Formats: sequence, structure tokens, C-alpha cells
Amino acid sequence: MKIFIWIMALLVLAPWSGAVWLSWALVDVSGDWMSANADLLVAEPQMVESLSWLGRTLAGVGEAMILGVWALGVLTVWLIAWMLCKLVDYHRRTTPSLQWHPDDPRAALPRIP
Repeated sequence: MKIFIWIMALLVLAPWSGAVWLSWALVDVSGDWMSANADLLVAEPQMVESLSWLGRTLAGVGEAMILGVWALGVLTVWLIAWMLCKLVDYHRRTTPSLQWHPDDPRAALPRIP
């Protein structure tokens, strides 16, 4: 059961990481595009440089936020999987076994109907 839980966690993390990677790429490309085309908005060189810097700075902040959201999501999925594994262990310890064990001394006792 624990293996199933961890496999499901990985199956959740794969599309999550893919979506975050796509958003990272989108923010990176947008920041590059904004930096490269700042001269389309204004003609003054100092303003072009400021807008270019602003575009790269906003892209950097966006990438850092995306990385933080991804890490928070991964941590949440792993924490849920870990708690489910602990719950499975607890359930196994507290639930009596339904299997017959021939080496159990109580197995030889006669059963009263």
C-alpha cells in the first residue's frame, strides 16, 4: 500500500512540475521579450534602459515566485503521502490480523461456537 501511495504522489508531481516548468518558460520568454522590445514604447535611451531593466527584474521576481510555489506544492504532496503512509502503518498495528498463523499458541485452542 505504501508503494501505491508514493507512486500516486509521483503521478501527481509529474504534471505539477510540468505545469510549473511551462509557466517558468512563459515568464522567462515574456521577460526577455519585454527587455528586448522596450524601445518600441519610448525613444529616449535612458527610459529604454529603465524599461528593459524593469522587464528583466519583473521576470526574475516572477521566476522566484514560481519556484517558491512549486516547492510549496511538492512539499505539500510529499507531506500528504508521508502522512498517509503513517496512517497505513497505524492501521496495520491496531487492526487484528485475519490470517491464521499456525505457530500462534491460540490457534490450537478449540473454538467455542
